[in-house]
Amino acid sequence: MSAWVRIYPELAYAQADRAAQRLSATEVERHGAAPLVCGLPIALKDLFAVEGLPLTASSRVLEGNIAAGNATVWQRMSEAGMVLMGHAHTHEFAIGSCTPQVGNPWDTTASVGGSSGGSAAVVAARFAPLATGTDTGGSIRLPASVCGVSAIKPTYGLCSSYGVIPGIWSRDHVGSIGRSIADAALLLGFMAGFDPQDPVTATAPALPEGGYPLVARGGRNPLAGKRFGLPSGVGEALPGALATVFEGFIGLVRELGGEIVGVEMPPLPEGMLPGDYIEAGAYHRQFSDRTADYEPMSAAMMGGAIAMLAAPVAEYWDFQRSRAEYQRAYNRMLADNRLDCVLLPGTKLDGVKRPENVVGDVEWANYSGAPALCIPAGRSAETGIPFGVQLGGRPWDEAGLIALALELQEAQPIWREMAPLSGAPVRSRRSRSVRPVPVPTRPTPMPPPRRSGSSPRRPPPGSDVRPGLMVSRPPRGCVRGSP
Repeated sequence: MSAWVRIYPELAYAQADRAAQRLSATEVERHGAAPLVCGLPIALKDLFAVEGLPLTASSRVLEGNIAAGNATVWQRMSEAGMVLMGHAHTHEFAIGSCTPQVGNPWDTTASVGGSSGGSAAVVAARFAPLATGTDTGGSIRLPASVCGVSAIKPTYGLCSSYGVIPGIWSRDHVGSIGRSIADAALLLGFMAGFDPQDPVTATAPALPEGGYPLVARGGRNPLAGKRFGLPSGVGEALPGALATVFEGFIGLVRELGGEIVGVEMPPLPEGMLPGDYIEAGAYHRQFSDRTADYEPMSAAMMGGAIAMLAAPVAEYWDFQRSRAEYQRAYNRMLADNRLDCVLLPGTKLDGVKRPENVVGDVEWANYSGAPALCIPAGRSAETGIPFGVQLGGRPWDEAGLIALALELQEAQPIWREMAPLSGAPVRSRRSRSVRPVPVPTRPTPMPPPRRSGSSPRRPPPGSDVRPGLMVSRPPRGCVRGSP
């Protein structure tokens, strides 16, 4: 299946020993209960920096690169006692939605989606119960849908992106993947929170006391009074086998007391491509003399992105205005229809083969910055490949979305189905940590429009607030200090 880029057995053993010590009766008596994730194995997408370990974005461009510090989310998980198993493959630099290096655990000839395909495959194959991903245009939700796992793309700014290789920074969301939505919610609670090194996180409210919900209420009508928006035409565009699964999911919502409300999603903003390219080019220009090291598709896209940096600045501000207008339109749709969430298919195609891209209606959540999750709804009767459904909600209402998903998974625990596994003929690369040295950074992102009445926490004076990719030595052509 080749989901791993590298595994770290020596590090994992050492971290597991420390976790076991923390979980011992003596330590619990001395320091209190250990964090709920203490001792749990995890996979990191190959965009998350871990000090002293390789960080390559599954690309030859960063071959030999060693992280000089920890991504904030990994730092938090490490301090909570989690055990790092390895880095999982991403579509090169998170550019596409296939992750061609990785086979789908349900059918290794099928696409795993992308760009967090390795992370979703690791969880689906039960190599690790939890994984991190990033979502710039469906990159967590698409793999979750076709791998039969659960994933959360939180509100933009809930999780720090410091120490995570950027794609399009104003659309990059750091999120969690688990077999069940409860698992993904548990992990999210240890990833989220204010980070002075990423000023966007200052816009986020405090996490719910006690963390995100992990258990369904249950009962005959647990979704009574909840309104689910169903965008017009979304089911009609699906292949027959997937349409059947989607209709069954809508029927489950009704059975549990939820109300289905027909809605019109706002059209995606026009003229977004130049803005996306400008942000991607701002990072990749440091590798402009290494285009031969990119995969052909990535090289063409990055060449265009770098060229777009010569565009008038007015084009970039048009992009930002269009996105802000879309955010307002999305929020109005939810408010005017008194919706608790919207329902959309996780993917559009059935049984996509490698190396083709998995596609779906996903960019609405990245342009709006609103939270979205994807949970398994069933498997195609034609291909056997899983199919998921997206739930999208109001900004900062992760807890509400998770609560809805918990009820749906309690009533229909499809997430418990397991992909049949065979022996693995390929040995994963093993790496040891080495001594790193300092690095280049990326542009400081602009926070999204603040919610009315909110008062963000500001970073303390003198804090270093530059979200950055931490590398040990810039590869050839990389200028120190450049974005």
